[in-house]
Amino acid sequence: MNRISDSNGLTQTLIEWGISKMYLLLFTIVYIVTTHILNLGDLLALGIYIIGLSIIKGLLSEELENVFNIKRTKFLYSYNGFKNSLMELLSLIIVFINFYLIDYVPFSFLEFIYLFFVITVLYRFLFWGITRTIRNRVYIKGA
Repeated sequence: MNRISDSNGLTQTLIEWGISKMYLLLFTIVYIVTTHILNLGDLLALGIYIIGLSIIKGLLSEELENVFNIKRTKFLYSYNGFKNSLMELLSLIIVFINFYLIDYVPFSFLEFIYLFFVITVLYRFLFWGITRTIRNRVYIKGA
């Protein structure tokens, strides 16, 4: 468990599997509902989400290698953990499902392979570690 002490010297315990790890998933669901209410197009909805979270990760990261995940995959997995990694992957997959459902056109096999490749590259080099970056800057630095 991660422990942080606030300005009063009291110790708070972050819940290991609680709402703190699910903020990104909750934000993603709220964002998807908002895109459907505002009737945004598929590329616009996907672009705003990915570019917006990338800008947030870039502004909150302390080093450039933390923005683009230049370190080895084994190190990143042990550093981020399974639960954070799973929540980030689920959020990205939900956004791509939303992208697909907004303007439903059946995919060919080649388009499916291309989409899988794009999700993999986005997750590995940009999206992986975003909850850790935000949590470190907001919870630990802000406490």
